[in-house]
Amino acid sequence: MKTNDGTAVGMTRARTRGGDALILAGGVAKGAFAAGAVLALAQSTPLRVRRIVATSAGALNAVFLASALRDGRELAVASAELVELWRTKATVAGAFDVSAGGIASRTGFSTSRKLLALMRQYVRPARGRRPIELRLVLTSAIGETGHVGEREATTFEHVARFSGSAFDDEEGLEAVFQAACASSAFPVAFQPVEVEIAGKRAPCFDGGLVDNAPIKLAVDDPYVSRVFVIAPYPLRYEAPPSLRGGPLLVHLADVLVQERLYRDLREAYATNDALHRLEALVPDPRARAVILDALGWRGRRPIEIVEIRPPTSLQGGAFDGLFRPALRDAYIEAGEDAARSWLDDVARTLARRIG
Repeated sequence: MKTNDGTAVGMTRARTRGGDALILAGGVAKGAFAAGAVLALAQSTPLRVRRIVATSAGALNAVFLASALRDGRELAVASAELVELWRTKATVAGAFDVSAGGIASRTGFSTSRKLLALMRQYVRPARGRRPIELRLVLTSAIGETGHVGEREATTFEHVARFSGSAFDDEEGLEAVFQAACASSAFPVAFQPVEVEIAGKRAPCFDGGLVDNAPIKLAVDDPYVSRVFVIAPYPLRYEAPPSLRGGPLLVHLADVLVQERLYRDLREAYATNDALHRLEALVPDPRARAVILDALGWRGRRPIEIVEIRPPTSLQGGAFDGLFRPALRDAYIEAGEDAARSWLDDVARTLARRIG
């Protein structure tokens, strides 16, 4: 696992005042990978999670973890409970609510009713008041108005933003649940979920269609100094031997997801490099701030980026794990292994420095 400066430890030693952000990518059943990864991290290293950013199945993980953190519970305990939910509840029967109307209208095979029921059952109003922020990415089917320069333009990416208070009562939680269902509404498999955007109801789909690991939503917090990008996709992707039928569709979905992840990570590393060079060239913080303002980078600073990803492609397609408990267990174990690999790299680097 590499960080922004190309070493295993990167800036881990830095910024005692900074906090952590978790970026939880989707992958339908492969979302179990993130549950295992967060568990291994929380059990082995102190995490000060201020913000969770997520899409697709990652949104379901994020809601559970953000609620637990708001409640003041230990991340290791909450992630262990999340792993157990993946083992026992992430099944076809537990996820799909077959809709005759959806099939007839060709809007989706299933409603999100069972996913909503699971969240209502296992996520209750928080009793604690620990600060936490949640960002969920949705794909708005009808789009919304954004800007390209000074011109208005349509964007299909919608970001649902929640502060800790959203987890304090049932009304706030319901809005969180609806956004999570929308973010995980994989097209065709699930019907779109209507979410209120700019005063009108908009049908929304899986956020992975527009951004499966939105790093920019984590680094804009001035108090975040380390970002964990947890994704069930390897750094080097291996295309399936057969590019036809079902494997072709899965491959095209992976291409869509991984290309955006590639671009976001490349931009994040390039930004870090530019900020490091600027610090060296302009030591005066006030002069540097003027330059950052001119670049539109006010408040930007280098961020440690930790990628937790499997070394090779996980077995099975996006939905296969819903049918096979052993495959879900394998995804959880792969997440734990990937996190421990990074932790081992950090330990070896520190040992070399001390030695």
